[in-house]
Amino acid sequence: MHSTPFDQLDDLLTRINVARQRPSWRRRLLADADPVTSVSTLRTLRAVEHHQRNGAGASIGDVADYLAVEHSTASRTVSAVAAAGLITKSSAAEDQRRSVLVLTDIGVKALAAVTDRRRELVAETVADWDPADVDRLVALLDRLTRRFEEAGCR
Repeated sequence: MHSTPFDQLDDLLTRINVARQRPSWRRRLLADADPVTSVSTLRTLRAVEHHQRNGAGASIGDVADYLAVEHSTASRTVSAVAAAGLITKSSAAEDQRRSVLVLTDIGVKALAAVTDRRRELVAETVADWDPADVDRLVALLDRLTRRFEEAGCR
């Protein structure tokens, strides 16, 4: 069977995703990252940070949407992250049923440390590449990501 460029692209995207989910990658990413002890904690912190950057605290629904999980799954994860002192969880002034999630100072520092580590790992991965190739890859992946995000909103 003839493999098209789209088959190859789909396979490569899957392989990148799988490689970043492997225990060895996670161990390297989370080494000495206490209190961030899991990728779900990291992703939850990133979801809350994303909404804070846009001017408001996140809700559990926002976290569920960002993580692409069910509300109940996000709720359990948020509870664990709040118990670890990485986020605060309070009721929204306008709707007491809605939670408002905000990073604590500890959460901000922990997220920054793991984000720095993730960037170091990516930099190591392409350290021997020509900088122009890295720039082109970034531009193309940005374009591809935007298309995936647009398609996901339809």
